[in-house]
Amino acid sequence: MASMAHYLPSLFFINLLFTYINATCPPFDCGNGVTIGYPFWHQNQMFQHCGYPGFNLSCNNKNPTTLYLSNTFYSVQAINYSDHTLTLNYLEVKDTNCPRIPHDVNLSTSSLLNYTLGNTMLRFFYNCTLYPPSHPPITCLDYGAKRSFVFMVGAEPEFDWHAYCESIVTVPVIAKEVDGVLARGLIGQALRDGFKLTWKSDGACESCEASGGFCGVSSGQHQNFSCICNDGQDSIKCLVK
Repeated sequence: MASMAHYLPSLFFINLLFTYINATCPPFDCGNGVTIGYPFWHQNQMFQHCGYPGFNLSCNNKNPTTLYLSNTFYSVQAINYSDHTLTLNYLEVKDTNCPRIPHDVNLSTSSLLNYTLGNTMLRFFYNCTLYPPSHPPITCLDYGAKRSFVFMVGAEPEFDWHAYCESIVTVPVIAKEVDGVLARGLIGQALRDGFKLTWKSDGACESCEASGGFCGVSSGQHQNFSCICNDGQDSIKCLVK
């Protein structure tokens, strides 16, 4: 059996790595009870190497914690580090029971974020000049003779919506009993719980973390992937000792 002395160098470097990361990238609270830590990082107060690319968050005492995703800011409601999930809210829902979400939620193929199984996709059809008469509109969004509608994706009635509606938007929600909520016209309630994403590291990051490093972004103009090793240096992969 190997002696404890055999493991001391490795334990020393692991402790040194965590000391380095915690000293330069300490967890923080934006004031709303959401603890921010690796792989997320504060874009105004922390180094770029403190987390995954695109996982930079913005916050201050007056505004909610926000994540910039698919060209839009979303409010961060909760982060669960044990199961790697992130709950986001639509900022448009904050002060109204009849919000209009103006854009899709798009996750790029290169994103380290993906939807969890607990989401339901909704599709909104805004300002339609012609529509099936048997389906109730979102009355609070009536605009003259134009009507707006919402359905769960896959449950939309057959109709040429693209030809008669000004815009079509698809978004995720985690609200329970969504169909019943929509039937009662409670659009704000359906959207208020937001949606949930999960994150994972890519191949380069998995290799980095497996070698004892932390994934981050290198300093400089191009902001390339960087593996932060136990000596505090940027690399592609740490040297396992």
